Amino acid sequence: MGRKTSRSEDKLWAYVGAGDGMYCPLRTDCDFRKSGGWCADDNLEFVSIRYSLLVTPGDYEFIRFSGHCKMFKLVECLAQSYLQIGGISCPPVSTSLAMLADELDSIEVRLVPLKMNHGGLWRLEGKWVVQLNSNDNPTRRRYTLFHEVFHILAHLRTTPVFSKVGCEGGSFNESLADYFAACVLAPPHWVKKEWTKFKDIAQMAAHFDVPYVVMFVMLKRMGLI
Repeated sequence: MGRKTSRSEDKLWAYVGAGDGMYCPLRTDCDFRKSGGWCADDNLEFVSIRYSLLVTPGDYEFIRFSGHCKMFKLVECLAQSYLQIGGISCPPVSTSLAMLADELDSIEVRLVPLKMNHGGLWRLEGKWVVQLNSNDNPTRRRYTLFHEVFHILAHLRTTPVFSKVGCEGGSFNESLADYFAACVLAPPHWVKKEWTKFKDIAQMAAHFDVPYVVMFVMLKRMGLI
């Protein structure tokens, strides 16, 4: 993209580019992790399974944590900046925002009856092609779309490594893409404001047009439930 990036964005892409895709690039030098904070890097498979399958949540201790590590804070800043670029200030977020990921090349979204994945990203003939699983419901496809948008942004700014098809277990960079999608569709500061009105997870999920488990995880992250 031709726009000027913030210092936090530059830091994020520098870290992503320096990593191997599977583990947090700050893994050995993270004060948050050293202090006993809940670390996604130590729970990648557990997190990826729940986001991939969108398992109906129970009393999952894995999201009962306070605070965020540096990488996830930077992703949150990126999502906020992306929403500002699109001039979006309230839910639900329009999927047309995805088209702004690349200022130079177009982005085409195709519905495909995928068997193993929720989505995929391809670079074909000078444009981005995002495949979304036609078997998924529209709310799930919205989430997958912005997951793939993170991949586009990453490829424009650095040389990222993402998990390959058939990879078993989780991938840290995929977790970043998951969190970016959640923060674009349900930004924490919006969630906090709207929660005072609804006080109901299902109603919040419908209001933001996100999968129930995505809203559940965001509310747990913020300590609201």
